[in-house]
Amino acid sequence: MKWRKSAAVAAAALTAAGVLAGCGSSDSDSGSGSGSGGKVDLSYWLWDANQQPGYQKCAEAFTAANPNISVTVKQYGWDDYWSSITTGLVSGTAPDVFTNHASYFPTFVDKHQILPIDDEKVDLSAYQAGLPELWVGTDGKRYGLPKDNGLVGLYANDGLLKDAGKTAADLANLTWNPTDGGTFEQLIAHLTVDKAGKRGDQPGFDKGKVAVYGLGLNGAGDGSGETIWAQYALSNGWQYYSGSTSKPVFNYNDPKFTDTLKWFKGLSDKGFMPSLKVASSGIGMQASYGAGKYAMTTDGVWSAKSYFELKDVKTTIAPLPTGPAGRQSTTNALGDAVTATTKHPAEAKKLLVFLGGKDCQSIVAKEGVVLPAITSAIEEAKATFKTNGIDIQPFLEPKTSIEPVVPQWADAMAIFKPAMEAFLNGQTQADSFVGVNDQINALYK
Repeated sequence: MKWRKSAAVAAAALTAAGVLAGCGSSDSDSGSGSGSGGKVDLSYWLWDANQQPGYQKCAEAFTAANPNISVTVKQYGWDDYWSSITTGLVSGTAPDVFTNHASYFPTFVDKHQILPIDDEKVDLSAYQAGLPELWVGTDGKRYGLPKDNGLVGLYANDGLLKDAGKTAADLANLTWNPTDGGTFEQLIAHLTVDKAGKRGDQPGFDKGKVAVYGLGLNGAGDGSGETIWAQYALSNGWQYYSGSTSKPVFNYNDPKFTDTLKWFKGLSDKGFMPSLKVASSGIGMQASYGAGKYAMTTDGVWSAKSYFELKDVKTTIAPLPTGPAGRQSTTNALGDAVTATTKHPAEAKKLLVFLGGKDCQSIVAKEGVVLPAITSAIEEAKATFKTNGIDIQPFLEPKTSIEPVVPQWADAMAIFKPAMEAFLNGQTQADSFVGVNDQINALYK
């Protein structure tokens, strides 16, 4: 599923919509509510079909507690979702509340297209550390609440592990480094099989005729590298940027980053991981995994349910490998936003707080789809996942780094993404990111 698909394209679309809409929507802060107690109908949009049932239950619970407010929940596919949001923000047909993404939330703030919620009383201590800060703009105002925690882990095909003489125990304590890849690369190589049955660590292996790749690839990604390369760079001691969120100084020129990229692309050069061209053609990463083309993938906890629903594949979840700086994962949290075009800001903010609060997150936790941001709901989620045969504990083991939530992210990614694609396609070298980094940092001077 495309629950956390790269936000670069959507962010660019939002920027374009902002140009059309300008800042004219900022005066919508004074939109009318229903202070008289009249009936109010709110609309709530989300893109994840797997989460829709849980949030439908939340909407019903909210209306039960607030009989004068009804909520219509609509789900759109990823591409349709964002085109509808951007068009709606211009035309006035956007929903009252919608699921937002931290990667381009600053664009909404800059364009005055969403409303702050500082007037709402919220116990921020109920959330996992670091997540509430994601939804504070550079203006110091709060625009949302975290609803989940997007952690990353390792998925492995049990049948292919068994064929290779490996078990889940062999995945528990993998090590990684950018020089030789550690025991992690050794495992990737051993799980790779060519069409003649030779494994990647055996003499005669043909990297041009691979039947099963040891590790899958989910595209080039954007500057967050979520689920793709970020976990390795972070475990090598790298950090996205220094400075403040309003004036970030990015570190894509750091040798800890470029050395990681050299190793990462080396997996494709050796035939252990598909090239970007192969990974981007035909079916996606999870479908390729389900078809037995990838022995392992790195993916988010949000995908666990869909992995375990794959037919004819039994899956094990393992922790990410431990690098020189320890075991590291990106973290992110989706949150809801109130549109500046809403005619009912008071009720919409009330709904947002409910959706991000304990009662709703407890309901969502029982659906076994995501890991909630509310600390008290984590055990409920773990129990539901366990009932479905899924152990999500490996996702909770790494240290975490929050992905960039900075202004002009779309502009930065318009520079970064083509550069990463060119690198993975073999058109440039890793040291090209020194210049890329200079271009990105110039945006913030």
